[in-house]
Amino acid sequence: MDVNEALKQIAIYKYGQSRKSLIALADYVRDSYKNAARRKELKKRLTALLSSDATTDGKRFACKQLSIIGTAQEAPALAELLTDEKLSHMARFALERIPGPAANAALRDALGKAKGKVLIGIINSLGQRRDRRAVGALTKLIADPDETVSGVAAAALGKIGGRRAARALAKAKAEASPKLRRIVVDACLQCAERLLAQGRNDEAASIYQELCASSEAEHVRAAAKRGLEAARQK
Repeated sequence: MDVNEALKQIAIYKYGQSRKSLIALADYVRDSYKNAARRKELKKRLTALLSSDATTDGKRFACKQLSIIGTAQEAPALAELLTDEKLSHMARFALERIPGPAANAALRDALGKAKGKVLIGIINSLGQRRDRRAVGALTKLIADPDETVSGVAAAALGKIGGRRAARALAKAKAEASPKLRRIVVDACLQCAERLLAQGRNDEAASIYQELCASSEAEHVRAAAKRGLEAARQK
C-alpha cells in the first residue's frame, strides 16, 4: 500500500477494522528517518489529518505517529486537540515526547480551557515534562475545590521540583485537608529528592528537616531522616 492510499484509509479508519493501512504508514514513519524530505512531508500530512474531518480513531493514530516524528512545528496542531475529551489523551501523548518549549507552552495554555479528566491529564503531562514555567499555574490549582485536581497539581509540583515548587508545597501542606496533605507530603519528599540530585543540599535538607517532625507519619519521618543524612554527607 502506498503512502497516499494509507493516509486515505486512515482518515476513515475505525477501531476494529483492518489495520493494514496503519501498519503501512507506521512503516513509512519508521523508514522516514533515512529521508529528511519524506519525514517532513509525512509530518505535514499527518498534521493536516488532525484538522480534517477524519475519524477519531484515525486522528488518534496520527497523534501516535507524531509522538515519534513530531517537532515543535507540529505542537500547535496537537494543541488544538487538548480540550477534546476523545483526543486529548493522544495529543498529550505526542506533546510529552516533543522536545522544546513549544510543547510546554501548548500544555500550559490549555490549563485554563480544560476541565475534569482532561484538566487532570494536562496537569500530569506538565509534571512529566517538569515544566518550571508551569509552577505558578499549578500552585493556584492546589487550591482547586476538586481535591483530585489539587492532588494532581501537588504531585506535578513534586516532579518539577525547584525552590518555587518547594515553597508552594510547604504552604499547601500547612493548609491542606488530611487527604490532600498526604499527597502534598509525598510531593515534598519528591521535591527534596530532586533538589538533592541537583546538588542543592541545603534546600533539600530544609525540607527533610521539616518532614522529620513527630506529627508526620512514621514512613514519612523515616524517608526524611534518610534524605537528611544523605544531604549532610554530600
